[in-house]
Amino acid sequence: MKSVFHLIKGDMKQIYRDPMLLISLIGPLLLILLVRFILPFATAQFALGAYNGLLASFFILLIPLLLGIMAGFIMLDERDDKMIDYFAVTPLSKQGYLLYRLLLPGVLTVLYGYIYLEWASPVSLPILDKLLVTVMLAMEAPIICLFLVTIAANKIEGLALSKGVGLVVFVPFIVYFVSESWNWAGGILPTFWPAKLFLIEGVHLMNSLFIGVLGAGIHIFYIIQLSKRFLRKTD
Repeated sequence: MKSVFHLIKGDMKQIYRDPMLLISLIGPLLLILLVRFILPFATAQFALGAYNGLLASFFILLIPLLLGIMAGFIMLDERDDKMIDYFAVTPLSKQGYLLYRLLLPGVLTVLYGYIYLEWASPVSLPILDKLLVTVMLAMEAPIICLFLVTIAANKIEGLALSKGVGLVVFVPFIVYFVSESWNWAGGILPTFWPAKLFLIEGVHLMNSLFIGVLGAGIHIFYIIQLSKRFLRKTD
């Protein structure tokens, strides 16, 4: 438990000192305010009402992206400073350290995602769809975090890689503009599945369950595989 408190205390100090991490932490809140107060005005001015589902799915995907990048940068710093090796020999263990690092952005994503869906989203989803979207978003932040720390050799590479990772938030445009028979190819990307729930036509319980369960399975697969790769890489 002391190791966890040490991590939390260290995170607070690091985020406060690093403007990029601070922006990643408060960025989702600023995004929510933008969608709540600015987007309706822009939608009315430019007649974008028909694209509300597309815009809602695009903006909500930015939440796990920002938080996943934040967690990834923290882990890259700790790996460079050999802190992961230190935690590996404490009661927390390397697996416990990884669990904490993945839970942090996941929990923050759930909190921000709930506020977004209940207060700011330009479209209202059925309760089941909200739950499924929230579950998948909670796993996307850890996926982004793990992707950065397993691919990047250091924080500089992580910064460059994060720009490429950011492209995944444009997946909703594939779902929206590409024909139904072809856009399923985007299903290999985790962000495809929550976007699909936003853009599905009509309210169909079985369709929502199919998309949600399959999407959650894809997310879990990525987390397991990337976690294994991280643990091997830090041995």
